[in-house]
Amino acid sequence: MKRNTLAKLTFLTAIIALVFAYYPKPGPAGPSDASANCRITHVVDGDTVDLKCEGTQTERIRLMGYDTPETYYAECPSEKRLGDEATERLRGLVASQPVTRVTRNGTDRYARTLATIWLGGIDLAETMVSEGLALRYTGGTRINWCAHLADSGSN
Repeated sequence: MKRNTLAKLTFLTAIIALVFAYYPKPGPAGPSDASANCRITHVVDGDTVDLKCEGTQTERIRLMGYDTPETYYAECPSEKRLGDEATERLRGLVASQPVTRVTRNGTDRYARTLATIWLGGIDLAETMVSEGLALRYTGGTRINWCAHLADSGSN
């Protein structure tokens, strides 16, 4: 009887170990609600910020749910122009509203934490997309902003 129970426990332990080895590891541990006392310390561009939460190191965040045009490696003048507008708008939002929620979701290939951030109770992605400074983005092939802006007549 004891041998049968031990075999079952060993089997279950092996299964659990395999499950944990197979699934991707979650992003950095950290607070994910208003009690976290988080603040954005730097806006890199329209969809990347540095976030500092009480008791943790500053982390580079790639904001989830949207994509803004590049500012550093823009492929056309209209991409650079809209990228600069998105960056300035995000700076304005950060300056006027407190961080009320942060939800982390792993890391990207550049080791940035993927997260959704709410300022004043509103998801940043919703604001940036609704104001026409960003497009919805959930990963995968990156948006060709020059082609998109040319098609929309913004070039």
